[in-house]
Amino acid sequence: MRDIDNTVLSSRVRLARNVAGLPFPHKLESEAAFGFMKKVSDLLKNTDRFSLYLMSRLDDLRKKALVERHLISPDLTKNSRCGAVMINADESVAVMLNEEDHIREQSIVKGFDISGAYERVRRVDDRIISGVSLAYDDALGFLTSCPTNVGTGMRASVMMFLPALTRSGKMPSLVKALTAKKMTVRGIYGEGSENSGYLYQISNKISLGYGEEEILRSVNTAAVRLCEFEAEERQALYQGNKIALTDRIMRAKGILQNAYVLPLGEFFERFADVKTGVALGLIKCRDVGRLNSFLTDVLPANLTLKRGAAMTETEREIFRAEYTAKNLAEILN
Repeated sequence: MRDIDNTVLSSRVRLARNVAGLPFPHKLESEAAFGFMKKVSDLLKNTDRFSLYLMSRLDDLRKKALVERHLISPDLTKNSRCGAVMINADESVAVMLNEEDHIREQSIVKGFDISGAYERVRRVDDRIISGVSLAYDDALGFLTSCPTNVGTGMRASVMMFLPALTRSGKMPSLVKALTAKKMTVRGIYGEGSENSGYLYQISNKISLGYGEEEILRSVNTAAVRLCEFEAEERQALYQGNKIALTDRIMRAKGILQNAYVLPLGEFFERFADVKTGVALGLIKCRDVGRLNSFLTDVLPANLTLKRGAAMTETEREIFRAEYTAKNLAEILN
């Protein structure tokens, strides 16, 4: 259980849906777009305290902060004409409107809980289906803009932190093996993004011909195996040179708790060492979930919002160091 807690940061299930009879978003007239958006908004606004955010009314900083928290995609931020998102009170469910599809519902939960994420988004999906006629074919299933989403329209994924496998150079062969099993490995912000900070999204590649439970099971199995591989590689690195790795870990902890200036790239490197120390039992952590939240909290847009004022890059690096030191002191021994 410790290996999973230290490796899987979050679980997500996303459902792609389109309104019957309407062109896909890039061909959709504004009047039709806002018409179905109002229907979805009316269905959800009194459920779990959803709030509606129009891309046209959000500044670039807040858009970027939502992307950093994985509540919207970079593509949605580009649709200032009719793009929007509905987000519930605890940010565990977000419904993007007029991204690649008319409706993209997703639930993100902390830790390894794909089934829990699915149950949350399924309830939202049932609500939307009750009031919106969706594009559906009896043979193919839900019709989507991307052929790989046709069928259930479902992508199940886990966000994984894999520094040992990355540093050992074993990730490329594992990615190849996962691809052969119809799985996809992407960077932190999905398709086309890099694996920044040793973070990877593991998800199903296609949904046509597979049921929801089968997809959930396949992603779950892949995530468990990767957790095992990461744990084995972490132990191998430790057994190979305990003194050197322990020294590296403790130095990293000291830097994160005492640095005056902390660039984001250095934060990721030192944080990976501290997480490795927690996983090996060399560092005590009172709250692994809160520790994992640093990977979002210290990103540029969210850090700026926490400060409440615009910052130069140097000012942001100083504030990142201050924020990290203060909050790490509360959860690490």
